[in-house]
Amino acid sequence: MEILITTMLVLLLVALVFLGYKLLRFMFKSKGHAMVSLSLCGIVLLIMGVNNVFFKKMHFIPSKVYPDLYLVKYPIKDKKELNTAIKEYVIEQVNKSNESVSTLKAASNYSLRFYQYSKSWGINLFADAGTAYFLENEEDPSGFVVEELSMYSNYRLAEFHWNPCENGSGQYCGELIYFDKGEVSKTEILWDMVPVKSNTRSKK
Repeated sequence: MEILITTMLVLLLVALVFLGYKLLRFMFKSKGHAMVSLSLCGIVLLIMGVNNVFFKKMHFIPSKVYPDLYLVKYPIKDKKELNTAIKEYVIEQVNKSNESVSTLKAASNYSLRFYQYSKSWGINLFADAGTAYFLENEEDPSGFVVEELSMYSNYRLAEFHWNPCENGSGQYCGELIYFDKGEVSKTEILWDMVPVKSNTRSKK
């Protein structure tokens, strides 16, 4: 089966190369054709440039399967700015959910994970699906193509966890760990974010 699919992909690639060759010959068949072709190419490049500048803005996509997982699409290239954006997003999420993580048990289980968004070319059946797979699917360690989040360590950007504050303030502090190419690049402590309440109610 794999040999058949590989053969079909090779034949498809050969066909695309042949069509590309024919297209290039047609485009530069005459001076008029060349001018029109170059003009069209210029328009396409202009559209792509406008799209990259104005429409490919960084944004966070939450997973529908894993509540703690967020994918960062079109991340800022500057790592310092990217880390700052992630930190601000973490604080925003914590502020939204501070009621649900205000007990010791809830706070100890609360975490956030950030990965760069990636998606493979759909024609390649044997390629990894990319981190986009985990937006709507759970990890699949035994499928036709194995998909586990641990396979994408180079796409990991940051992780956030709670820890009791060392100053004994009765609050939980956040530990935000940043990654670069799969390795820890920086650890930051976010102080006194959520007051910790007792899990037991006082008796009247």
